[in-house]
Amino acid sequence: MNLGYETTQFQSVSNIKIPDLFYRRYKSGIETIDDLFGEGVLPGSAITMTAPAGCGKTTLLLQMLEGLSKQGYETAYASGEESSVQLAFTCNRIKVKNVKVANETDIDTLCEVMKQFDVLVVDSFQALTSKKKMNRAELERYAVSRLTRAAKDTECTVFFVMHLTKDGKLKGSTIVPHTVDVNMEIAIEGEFEDGLRKIHFSKNRFGALNEVTLSLGHGGYDFGNPVKIEDADKAPSKKNRKQVEFEAILDMKEPPHISIDRVMDKLDCDYNTAYNRLRELVLNNKLEKFGKGKNSIYKHTMVSAV
Repeated sequence: MNLGYETTQFQSVSNIKIPDLFYRRYKSGIETIDDLFGEGVLPGSAITMTAPAGCGKTTLLLQMLEGLSKQGYETAYASGEESSVQLAFTCNRIKVKNVKVANETDIDTLCEVMKQFDVLVVDSFQALTSKKKMNRAELERYAVSRLTRAAKDTECTVFFVMHLTKDGKLKGSTIVPHTVDVNMEIAIEGEFEDGLRKIHFSKNRFGALNEVTLSLGHGGYDFGNPVKIEDADKAPSKKNRKQVEFEAILDMKEPPHISIDRVMDKLDCDYNTAYNRLRELVLNNKLEKFGKGKNSIYKHTMVSAV
């Protein structure tokens, strides 16, 4: 696959001039989003967004584009999955007003319109088409090479929405996640109806593998939960910190029953962290859960009480 890079001679890295775009970021004005990417999105980068159906991919991307639009950036959402009317209906529900939308799937057309925009979402990569005759594998290679190259040439960041199979595997080959700069994922935290989503990176060439858990409701994502970025020199390891928190929860006596509010007070943490720690203890048969949502109560199992 040809990404358009020219052959170079070996030279000292100290003699290579780094383009200024590596020091610039597109900022959305949404602190949680900007922190997640590491001070904003890098211009000209190619990013995949993967999640199960109904997990909130479109909502997150539209809210991010709206934030970028409010900061003066030109943003667009090209869909081969939903009509422009359906997208407009979703945008109205989540109060997105400034994003341009279109039903467009042709690879070469999208490369051309990227000259007009700072950030473009392609929904979905699997829906892309071409007037050129080629089989599915050839189309996939052509799409990723053309669009990632166009992103670099135009400094237009491109997001590819990716589909999963029923067993949770990526549809198609692995060429796209291997080629792009960043792989983002959304995962369901807890029970689906609780609306908690963990947004994280599995690959990020230009930053840390940050993550955040957010609440998804009818009006979109609530960005009130900050991204936790650890200082490797000061913060304890995630594994050790979680173990300390588990032990603190299990040391809590009954009555009253263990609740999310009690855990938030005990650990001095937010709702999402308390919920996730309790969920893991339930999965490990240390606690039993009764009820749903914020009013759930938890009790020590016979095993953990011994």
